[in-house]
Amino acid sequence: MTATKQTDAVGPETVGPVLVGSVKNQRNQPMLGGLFTPLASESDDVELEVSGELPAGLRGMYVRNGPNPMFEPRGGYHMFDGDAMLHRVVLGDPNPTYRSRWIRSSALQAEIAAGRSLYGGLGELHLPSRKEVGTAGPIKNPANTNIVQHAGRFLALYEAAPATEVTAELATVGLQTFGGAITGPFTAHPKVDPLTGELHAFSYLSEPPYLQYHQINALGEFVRTVNIELSEAVVMHDFVVTEDYVVFVDSPLLMDLESAMNGGSMFRWEPEHGTRIGVLAHGEDQVRWFQTEDAYVNHFWNGWVEDGLLTFSGSVMTSEAYSTNDESAMNTEGAQADPGLPTRFSVDLNSGVVVQERLDELGGDFPRINEAYLGRPNRYRYMVAFSDKPDVIGHFDTVVSYDDHSGERATWCAGPGMVVGEAVFVADPAGSEENDGWLLAVVSPRGFSHASLNNDDVTSDSGISDLVVIDARDVASGPVARVHLPHRLPFGFHGNFFASSPAQEPADQ
Repeated sequence: MTATKQTDAVGPETVGPVLVGSVKNQRNQPMLGGLFTPLASESDDVELEVSGELPAGLRGMYVRNGPNPMFEPRGGYHMFDGDAMLHRVVLGDPNPTYRSRWIRSSALQAEIAAGRSLYGGLGELHLPSRKEVGTAGPIKNPANTNIVQHAGRFLALYEAAPATEVTAELATVGLQTFGGAITGPFTAHPKVDPLTGELHAFSYLSEPPYLQYHQINALGEFVRTVNIELSEAVVMHDFVVTEDYVVFVDSPLLMDLESAMNGGSMFRWEPEHGTRIGVLAHGEDQVRWFQTEDAYVNHFWNGWVEDGLLTFSGSVMTSEAYSTNDESAMNTEGAQADPGLPTRFSVDLNSGVVVQERLDELGGDFPRINEAYLGRPNRYRYMVAFSDKPDVIGHFDTVVSYDDHSGERATWCAGPGMVVGEAVFVADPAGSEENDGWLLAVVSPRGFSHASLNNDDVTSDSGISDLVVIDARDVASGPVARVHLPHRLPFGFHGNFFASSPAQEPADQ
């Protein structure tokens, strides 16, 4: 996750013929087995069967991003390294369809031309020569973490590199640098203000100033960058945007390039660094900092300010959960991984007092809300969680909803041997309340793994995945519909639902 500037000579692309990969996992690496096992090829549109009844208002496409390496890695492999594969499920008449495509980055194109992996990754760094990769650059941009839509563009994201534009058909267009203004890292979690349409984003860097805030208007035009000076290279995966502020957490999770270049971990937990909350008012360039207890927030739900009190919440980790060395949790299937715990932060912008409040002891992550309430007070929160102690990182099995007015928590567990991906909230177009809508999540058989070979409840790796649809108002009742995908989807990161507009609907509908 470096500040390397990149060029990309890609596309525009047509969707083109399917590509076929060649990963054999010859070193028996945990993050290439079980649910992490990559798919061997892409898929053209396939009609899908449905159990239950899909809601009539659920019209559009769900797209999920995630790592799916095409070639056998050069050395140690980490899931953050894998080439992006996008999985699309189109919902609406007549039947749902599924399609998948690798993002054809210039780095992957160079590897396709060579017929093998050329780049290293977090598990084992290797910088290829220009002779090997041409203009693709020495650092691979797998674009494998998230996909969002803004100003008519679909952007696939990876926080150590610029955004990559793709089409609704999953064809690769190329890098989106906003007119050359953002040629380095770009967050995987930008925020779209639902009232103004502005896109707020940031970059965390391996060199001073270490942090930058970016503002892009509703038309997709670059507005400004604010340089924010930090003392060290801090890992910052997500941030908070309110109606009047952007909020950053400067935590003890640091980036260590020197260690990584010498075979050590890319990340380290440094308690002496401390934790600060930075608050930047919209339109200004000076950040106010507030000291707090140590906390790394992997993902946030939401935040807002009322009567001078800034309130925001997220999934908090307080350990070296992101270490990438050989003995780390991630490289031993996450047996000791910190699952993250729901936590609320309250910052008195007048007195400077900061309070952290644990909201639940249920470990989980991938927080989501109804995005129409982003930056403003909201009542309902959603996440995916572990029903028991985690033994493989990210292998959540439970969908959770919180009602912050009543204090109620509702859960649905997918059952033994099943893994639940991020639960994306989709608003019911006919609804009027905040929780009128559905949660969409991919549920997959876990597959055999080193940590679970003696677990009789674990299903085989031959099963398929479902896209489940849960009524957000009644999570405990479980799915109202299951869309059966044609095969198992590998473990993935983030996705979103892009609703059809009337202009996109067929004329006879």
